[in-house]
Amino acid sequence: MLRHLLLFLVLCGFWAILSGQLDWSDTHQRYLMICGLVSCALATLLSWRVGFLFEEGNVIRIMLRQPPYLLWLLWQIVVSNWDVAKRVWQPKLNVDPSMVKAPYTLKSELAIAIYANSITLTPGTVTVHIDSDKKEFLVHQLNPGGEAGLKPMHDKVAHVEGEGAQT
Repeated sequence: MLRHLLLFLVLCGFWAILSGQLDWSDTHQRYLMICGLVSCALATLLSWRVGFLFEEGNVIRIMLRQPPYLLWLLWQIVVSNWDVAKRVWQPKLNVDPSMVKAPYTLKSELAIAIYANSITLTPGTVTVHIDSDKKEFLVHQLNPGGEAGLKPMHDKVAHVEGEGAQT
């Protein structure tokens, strides 16, 4: 219960910073503040109802590790975008689509989903299938050798989720 109260307070603080609506004397701003409080309460209630909040580990640690991962992922998307664009505009570059298997050791469903979605977000790769029995993804790649970037991505997701050391 205390964790959900903390989530509610963090959401309210974040909303207040982003909205700048802190003047209770104006009717319009009062309405916006009430809407903000209600939306924060609903978000907290939904996370409580779904039951995944704080189940996966230390949320503060995970929240602090996410921004560096997101910046790294954004950079990987830019680099991959550039590579795909070069291959499209220069036909002499090798485009050899293939399917590769990418094993994973992630335990939580959230970490597995983040890893699979990160692969799909990166241009030139798509997670086609997740085999939870064999603990591997089937990944379609546009370029030969594209699987080389999967292991560092796996390790970074494991680090963010507290399931392993970052490489």
